Amino acid sequence: MKNSKDFDVIVVGAGNAALCSAISAHNEGAKVLILEKAPRERRSGNCCFAGGGMAFWHKGLPEIVELLPQLTKDEIDCMIVPENTADGWYNKIMEVTEERADPNLAEVLVSQSNPTVRWLREQGLEFEPHIIGSTVREGNKLRWKPQHTVINAKGGGKGLSDSLFAIADGKGIETRYLTKAVQILCNSGGRVHGVKVKDKEGFRDITSKAVVLACGGFESNREWRARYLGPGWDLVRPRGTCFNTGDGLRMALEIGAQPAGHWSGRHATAIDYWQSRVPEGQDVGGIDDKRDMYHLCIQVNTNGQRFVDEGADFKTFIYAKYGAYLLEQPLGMAWQIFDAKVAPLLTEGYPNGTPITADTIQELAEKISVPALPRTIAEFNASVKENVPLNFAIRDGRGTVGITPPKSNWAQKIDTPPFLAYGVGCGISYTFGGLKINTQAQVIDGEGEVIPGLYTTGEMLGGIWYKTYTGGGGIALGAVFGRIAGANAAGE
Repeated sequence: MKNSKDFDVIVVGAGNAALCSAISAHNEGAKVLILEKAPRERRSGNCCFAGGGMAFWHKGLPEIVELLPQLTKDEIDCMIVPENTADGWYNKIMEVTEERADPNLAEVLVSQSNPTVRWLREQGLEFEPHIIGSTVREGNKLRWKPQHTVINAKGGGKGLSDSLFAIADGKGIETRYLTKAVQILCNSGGRVHGVKVKDKEGFRDITSKAVVLACGGFESNREWRARYLGPGWDLVRPRGTCFNTGDGLRMALEIGAQPAGHWSGRHATAIDYWQSRVPEGQDVGGIDDKRDMYHLCIQVNTNGQRFVDEGADFKTFIYAKYGAYLLEQPLGMAWQIFDAKVAPLLTEGYPNGTPITADTIQELAEKISVPALPRTIAEFNASVKENVPLNFAIRDGRGTVGITPPKSNWAQKIDTPPFLAYGVGCGISYTFGGLKINTQAQVIDGEGEVIPGLYTTGEMLGGIWYKTYTGGGGIALGAVFGRIAGANAAGE
């Protein structure tokens, strides 16, 4: 059945990347349709579960002030914001991905991040300072850590979604909910000209001159997790929407799109252990269940053994890969051990949980059934380089000596009661495997040729994130390539 309303551009998905694509295409004069398979109240994919931080290159505080006109003079006087150079961010992407990131795509992401933030501001999106996880206090001032996210969409991920939808609705862009794309339509020459959808009335074709796929990865597809990520990943709890099941990837691969990126890679961090055991099929997660302040604790498995360097780097550059280490531990579980010195610094999801507490390490060991804990903590305490000053604003080199694994930075003795233990398990946010594209966001086929009329962005874009990512980089990637994909799709 042919739909009577045809469009210039169809955008599949309704998260940050999709909405940026739709707004960009509309601004170029295209008639745009957004397809969202979720109901309206559960729209936006993982966007609503994100913190809302957006990474971009900038010249420091003066430029940040331009983007945050609501700041008062007193607030500005309390901010210390170092410059985040384009070269610095590009090099960090290459470092954390072990030089595997596609250099051309990484260059576009970095170079276009600043113009895209300004473009979003012009569209009507409001930002606020990104404080939690990015700053340290110096007297009455807040200092942003090097290469950390400085701005946040107002209201976090939910605020980002609501604001982008308000912009799209204000432009008259149509969104159809409970409408699942099931097939990409191509003509005899291989050009994409629409999608087949399934809605409450059944199957129908909707035609267009171009299609932008922006409907996320496959983190909520249990079978695909086991197939691509490996044994045990089918048991891992998704953090976010249950609607990201790889539909867009499947449809694109069926018409010959070339896979790209780290298909066995994923964004996975430590979450509340008991939340990690909640059955799938509902949207849960976001920042409420995060347990990723590794630099303030040691992590031990149920045998009392440490298994990871908790101070390898700032958490924003390691947390997305540290969840995987938990799967290798007995019961897929670990305990994060803190003392009273650092307890006031615990933010994000920790205040939502209830730790097990004790006045002695021996008592804590008994409460969590880890008899080896006192020995492990005694060995750790004896190894701390106390002659090195502690400084959370930099990688301070205050590490350990003589233990394996080491703690490379921010090591402190665990010696001040009461002691706290948080049980943690692995949660997956999104997957890194995606489609190969060129710098114009056009999808490439298996022979290296452009598939005419097909674009992709967001978590479906393969080739930038390997092993891990840089904090704030996910939303930036969706916005940057969403803007590019929308504009170029409109040009079709």
